[in-house]
Amino acid sequence: MELNITLRVSRHPARNGKAFDEFQVKLEEKMSVLDALFRVQREQDSSLGFRCSCRVGMCGTCAVYVNRIPRLACSTLVKSLESDVVTIEPLPHYPIVKDVAVSLEPFFEQWRRAKPAFRPRNPDSAELARIPKDSKYRLLTPTKRDCITCGACFAACSIVGMNDHYLGPAAINKAFLRILDPRDAAREERVKILDRSLDGVWRCHTQFNCTAACPRNIDVTDSIVRIKRALLWPGRLLKP
Repeated sequence: MELNITLRVSRHPARNGKAFDEFQVKLEEKMSVLDALFRVQREQDSSLGFRCSCRVGMCGTCAVYVNRIPRLACSTLVKSLESDVVTIEPLPHYPIVKDVAVSLEPFFEQWRRAKPAFRPRNPDSAELARIPKDSKYRLLTPTKRDCITCGACFAACSIVGMNDHYLGPAAINKAFLRILDPRDAAREERVKILDRSLDGVWRCHTQFNCTAACPRNIDVTDSIVRIKRALLWPGRLLKP
């Protein structure tokens, strides 16, 4: 028996006075939300705008609002949503480029403020960067904390929605990784940025929205809490 889903897609600018267009799409066993969008674009409306790149959940480019939750379109199976109607909207807190495609400039503006680049203590050294084997640095491993800059946590964060200057979860998490790294020379500079009362870690209300939205299962809230504790007890930043 052939099953169809209704794909309800936000349109920007509005078309014919409608903020959403609805499309009937044949449901397939392993169809992702991104597959459904491509099916609509190729067979029903070639003007539909969305973003994607790798299609395997590694680049973060295809993040959208699916049934009011930030998700990666490429790794979200339509069947897993358990709904006959799938509503797709652009991520909140970002300028809309077209339809469900947004500009991540607000995200990367805050990302740059956190000074994400590694700064070696000895810039002239030719030694390759290495993660120490000591267990107290285990949080540096990519599987634990490495961000793909999809912007989902930024979209899910209620504080971002109220404060344009807040660094946001991903930028704070990245700064946390750099502070933990004993090879980095910019620790104090980053700590000062994070310790600001108006836009640093103290703005976080620990609602766990960012952690819930992260497609890499990074406990971003934990990173923020660890930094808060370290700021209250200086000298504890390297402790596990």
